[in-house]
Amino acid sequence: MEIKWLSYVPIYLALCEEKSIAKAALRLNCSSAHISRQLRQLEALLDTQLIQRTTRQFNLTYDGLEFYKQVKALFAHAEAINEGLDVTNSVYGKLRIAASASFGSMLLSEHLADFNLSHSNIELEVAFTETPLDLIEQGFDVAIYFTETPPEGYVGHYIRHLQCQPFAHESYLADHPAITHPLDLRDHHHIIYRNSEFTLDKWCFINQTTQEKTNIILKPAMSFSLVTVMTEAMIKGCGIAMLDEMALSHLDSDKRTHIINILPDWFTPNRLPLYILYPKRKHLAQRTSLFVNFIRQKFDKTNEN
Repeated sequence: MEIKWLSYVPIYLALCEEKSIAKAALRLNCSSAHISRQLRQLEALLDTQLIQRTTRQFNLTYDGLEFYKQVKALFAHAEAINEGLDVTNSVYGKLRIAASASFGSMLLSEHLADFNLSHSNIELEVAFTETPLDLIEQGFDVAIYFTETPPEGYVGHYIRHLQCQPFAHESYLADHPAITHPLDLRDHHHIIYRNSEFTLDKWCFINQTTQEKTNIILKPAMSFSLVTVMTEAMIKGCGIAMLDEMALSHLDSDKRTHIINILPDWFTPNRLPLYILYPKRKHLAQRTSLFVNFIRQKFDKTNEN
């Protein structure tokens, strides 16, 4: 049985993932005219419009999205078979990764470079965003996001939690009332993390010695969806920020010495588990499996330390 549309699939996948005829042509090293012609021929073969395109917009139709999901899974299966038959065991191709903009860039930058050095035949394309993406619909292989529960249809491997403390620059503390108890935070300016999914303004503080618990809602003077911006505002003396220590780990020693952990005798319970996620499928591409295992091993070593 001849499957006439099969040869068009690589071009269609490139179109769906690049969302541009010109970018798809660049990815496949061919002309835009060739891409457009191949798309018209594919739609004629299927007797279905797959992409709604104008001079300004490029959107998949419902049928186009369903066709993309199916052929993406088909090619992932084909790649798994091909890699299993490859006697040289070489791994190559593009790996598309989506990650939290705030924490992914801080946590992953060094590990991504190390992975590239170890697997130079794999092209990494990384998108940092604070909005969780539909990996299948948008053509990503792996995501690294904070989530209480991995979404249905995905495999999730736990990496770590956030462990936050209230930090402020000493210049801010010098001009504001002293803080000896979490309730004192009510009289201060706060720099809050907020994105489209949640706001980190409600905290429980637990005394390390007495186990006293205090719940408090922090009133924001400023709120940001990027931790790096929160940190910079805190360094400028704009207020108190609830931060994980990793947010401060990339600061130089001079800046770090002026930042105070305000309530060192208190701690907050773990928040927002960080997972590495990928769509659940029977045959996972070898490059995806390599990357997932590489990142898990890196964070396992970090957590042991």
